[in-house]
Amino acid sequence: MRQAGDAFMATVGLRVEPAAPGSGVLYRLEVDLGSLPMAFHRAIEESVRGGLGAGPHGWPVTDVLVTLTATGYASPVTTAGDFRGQARAVLAAALRRAGTRVYEPCHRFEAEVPADAFAAVSSRLAGLGAVLDGTSRRDGTWVLEGEIPAAAVHEAERRLPGLSRGEGVWWSRPSGDRPISVR
Repeated sequence: MRQAGDAFMATVGLRVEPAAPGSGVLYRLEVDLGSLPMAFHRAIEESVRGGLGAGPHGWPVTDVLVTLTATGYASPVTTAGDFRGQARAVLAAALRRAGTRVYEPCHRFEAEVPADAFAAVSSRLAGLGAVLDGTSRRDGTWVLEGEIPAAAVHEAERRLPGLSRGEGVWWSRPSGDRPISVR
């Protein structure tokens, strides 16, 4: 409370850990529920949930367990606003220390193209962020298989006819998420 660079009359300790994929945001207490007035507990939890809406990279933080590990206040001067501000600051620091990863939804794809369109199609797919993990030649055509960001699927479908003189065939389906590099 009120230490160098801290304008809040509140103590908040948070631990941030990954949770199972698909579990969403989990919040729990490691402090006694009676250690603070209920309004202060609500202010902390609301601030944590709000702060996870736009994490360190600007996207929501999901599949995370946040645990309230420490609390303190100076009655009667501490307000719920002190806990809101302190919780946001502590959460931001905890997320930086925890190291978050950003994932993007992807599709598995298969494209069948004329042999002479292989270079143009594979180059364009790479430019869209696709990762080829298989190619095979069949009767004058190439079959390309891999994974592509879901956001690029429409563009790949739109470009394929021009790159393959209208002879290309495209199949894709959602296949999960993959980590992306964010600086």
